[in-house]
Amino acid sequence: MFDSFARRVTAWYVVAATAMVVGLFGAVALVVLIAYVHMVQDGIDADAREAQSFSVRSALRRDTFPAAAVEIEQRLARPGVRMVAAGPFPHPSDGPRPATPRATSAPLLMRAAPGTPVPPAPPGSGDRLRVPEYVFVNGVRVYEDPRDARTRGSRIGFALATALGAHFQHVDLLDGELRITPDPDATQNVALWLLLGVLVAGAIAAVLAWLSGRYITSQVLRPLVDVTHALRRFATRDFTPQPIAVAGKSDFDEIAVAYNAAAAQVATAFAERQAAESQMRQFVADAGHELRTPLTIVLGYIDLLRRKADEGDERSRRIFASIGIEGARMRTLIDNLVLLARMEGDDVRPLEPFELCPLLEEIVDSRRLLKPGLEIALDCRVEATVIGDRSELHEAISNVLDNAIKYAPGTPIRIATDSYDGGVEVTVADRGPGIDPEDRQAIFDRFYRGATRGEIEGSGLGLAIAKRAVERAGGTLALVESASPGTTFAFRLRADRVRAREPLANR
Repeated sequence: MFDSFARRVTAWYVVAATAMVVGLFGAVALVVLIAYVHMVQDGIDADAREAQSFSVRSALRRDTFPAAAVEIEQRLARPGVRMVAAGPFPHPSDGPRPATPRATSAPLLMRAAPGTPVPPAPPGSGDRLRVPEYVFVNGVRVYEDPRDARTRGSRIGFALATALGAHFQHVDLLDGELRITPDPDATQNVALWLLLGVLVAGAIAAVLAWLSGRYITSQVLRPLVDVTHALRRFATRDFTPQPIAVAGKSDFDEIAVAYNAAAAQVATAFAERQAAESQMRQFVADAGHELRTPLTIVLGYIDLLRRKADEGDERSRRIFASIGIEGARMRTLIDNLVLLARMEGDDVRPLEPFELCPLLEEIVDSRRLLKPGLEIALDCRVEATVIGDRSELHEAISNVLDNAIKYAPGTPIRIATDSYDGGVEVTVADRGPGIDPEDRQAIFDRFYRGATRGEIEGSGLGLAIAKRAVERAGGTLALVESASPGTTFAFRLRADRVRAREPLANR
């Protein structure tokens, strides 16, 4: 619930936080990289000045080029700096060497600068390489072209150093040269470590932003989630008051406060309604009990007068017969009201197991005796031991069957049993005109009678009593939708033992 919205909000929060952290740390990393390159360049410039002084001293001492190259490179060695000494250049074609050592600064390039002397190839190597006699890199002799030694390493490091303003220093050393440049591998390693730091900081920021975003959105949306849960509970007709705690961490808390107030009003209204209904049920039960005795006495006197009227004129007989019919209807109505009031009240009877098929046979046999021509088929495909009050379930099934007899006269009626989800299902189906769609939602309401009832007598309490009786036994009663003409009601009851048996013949 609201998870999609919370994820979207959190995702935007993570993107914004990560972008901000990566941008900030990226700027810091760029500044650090620029500072590193400038620091290396300062070291190169300082080394170039020291190399010029050393070259003069070496010339006065008449040092050999290898000894001077190794000494100066080891003395000036520092991290991030590459020194390549090449010499001597013995061929006159290379031009005279300057009497005084000079230092030349130029931009750092990927290849050798134009005009760089190309030394002859060593003996036995043909024309493949023309290198000086000695090439030293950071005080270690190598056997390769000095141009390759200068440009060996990461091209990314060269590019970064060039872009950030680095340049090399060229110093004449005796009858050779010394070139001091930034080490491209060191520059690349520093850049990679800084990039890794930016990525790690971005990842940590993303994780922290996700966790904090989920926490913040959950706290902000908590009132909406709680109110939605409570409204869904209301939709299931559970009106038990359960106030929502208000933590004061979100502007949505006002919704929870409003819901609590509305829920309190609803709970109060339902409590008043339940009290009124309880009083009404008590009144109906008390009135029914009080009316039964005088009604029985009145009906007794009416029956006595009717017998005497049988000896008189026809008009008197019809009057007393009508009084007797209406009195019987009144007694039935009072009995049903008292029964329904008892079922809806606190009168709970112990549930005891009983066999279902004998109960159905008893109900069907009693109706066949009253109406010998009645077509009722009983199909007990399964036998079951039902858990419930036998008299109440007898009343429920009888009421549904009596409705089928009244509203579908002359049509066959079928009662069948079957297993259902660990219990048993009893269906009562007729071939009558059916129930109009607009009446189906209210057929279990008290005193409700459909628009097609015609002149059929009834109080509108039979299905209400049946539904309440089944619910007291832990079952359900429902109208089964069917495309064929007729009406089918399904009782679904709890049962301990459900077992198949051969279908019973119509009785």
